[in-house]
Amino acid sequence: MQLEYSIDNYILKVLDEGHADIVLDFYKRNKESFNPYETAKPENFYSTEYIALMLNTEYNAIIKGKYVRFYLFEKDKPDYVVATFSFSNIILGYTKSCNIGYKVDIAYQNRGIATKFIPICVDLVIADKNIHRFNSYVLTTNYPSLKVMEKLNWIDEGIAHKYAYLDHDWRDHKHFVYINN
Repeated sequence: MQLEYSIDNYILKVLDEGHADIVLDFYKRNKESFNPYETAKPENFYSTEYIALMLNTEYNAIIKGKYVRFYLFEKDKPDYVVATFSFSNIILGYTKSCNIGYKVDIAYQNRGIATKFIPICVDLVIADKNIHRFNSYVLTTNYPSLKVMEKLNWIDEGIAHKYAYLDHDWRDHKHFVYINN
């Protein structure tokens, strides 16, 4: 898998710990927007040291074929993360499956970024890993992401009851899948 792709006016790339400052800036800018949909963060999450360690861990997992996170930038803003698209729990055995997650910067939401780049990222992962089944779990109150899954025509497999612990409670998620035929 390549570590950088040029797509229209955007750059999609894998980052290492040398990019901790710009990734930290992305998370700080979007803290209020992301927090309702994510698990609790460690106390030191919003520090350069923590983000550098996270990026190093992600990079090593990419090398081992267990995980991929792409960071999206506009070509004329190479130090401003627009979005991330991650592929976790990559299983290359008999299921050839993974989970997908994404985050879009608050300034870029409602511009079709997720709708455009999820299929592109999925195709990159298929080309590299021949993944058959992509799973997306969306909090039932995350209406923008539910709309994205609908626009992309992902298969709605119903509710994953009490799927993730968010905001001090187990929350239901809608389970969507994309099947690579």
